[in-house]
Amino acid sequence: MRRTLPRRPLILTGILATALVALAVLMGTVGSDGSPESASDGHPADLRDHGDFTRVLDRVVQMPLVDYQALQDDRAGLDDYIARLGAVSEATLEETSRDEQLAFWINAYNACMLQLVIDHYPIEAGGVGLFGGLRNRVAGYPDNSVWQIRDVFTRNHCHVAGRDRSQDEIEHEIIRPRFDEPRIHFAVNCAARSCPVLWPMAYEAATLDEELDRAVRHLMAGDEHFRIEPGEPAVLRLNRVLDWYSGDFGGAEGLKAFFAEYLPADQAAVVLRPDTQVQFFEYDWTLNDVTR
Repeated sequence: MRRTLPRRPLILTGILATALVALAVLMGTVGSDGSPESASDGHPADLRDHGDFTRVLDRVVQMPLVDYQALQDDRAGLDDYIARLGAVSEATLEETSRDEQLAFWINAYNACMLQLVIDHYPIEAGGVGLFGGLRNRVAGYPDNSVWQIRDVFTRNHCHVAGRDRSQDEIEHEIIRPRFDEPRIHFAVNCAARSCPVLWPMAYEAATLDEELDRAVRHLMAGDEHFRIEPGEPAVLRLNRVLDWYSGDFGGAEGLKAFFAEYLPADQAAVVLRPDTQVQFFEYDWTLNDVTR
């Protein structure tokens, strides 16, 4: 005769399983159907995937320019990606690796800058009021510069990691002090023609070191950003971004040592000579928009 198994343990097992699922739902680690939580809920595993942003960039970036009209005409992908960044809590973000956090914030800066531009596109003079317009004229900013957007770098316009943030907060209060990584100055893009380029793909934690080195080498390949001028003394002429943030490299001598690591031995020797001067190109704030 077949033995009948007692039912109580099975009932208790079912109750326990149900309770565990309910607890997981409350903690936000699974959905109500027991499946893993979606990216918009900020599960740490989701922070490693910036494919949504890559799809946006691949469609509108024409290095070194950006098709802002195309992005404005079809902005849903960008807005959805930023909404996903906003849904991530700071606590969740801090549980991830250094490279995951750094890739997150670099992508956040670039995505938020794109969103700010298309919110005001086409950019024209006059959007910053009388005082701002006077400042722009004195500074020589072009009529389609991002400086024609009021408080462009200081306004809390982009919802990231639980609250509204400005471009300056992301760069100067989060990325620079937390990560001590000078190569970010080749990766964050301020929508100007002289800015280091925006790439047609997002930064990813798994390949971040290689991607940052790639960004450095790309800038060095452009004669308008990097040039070694022979003479007595020789001159290392650089993008002015590296003047503004030279302190992150250790000053002029730090910049020389930084770039020497990327140069052939003969060029590195010239750059590292004590009498080699460091000078900077003029900066073009014209919007990095495609020509129409």
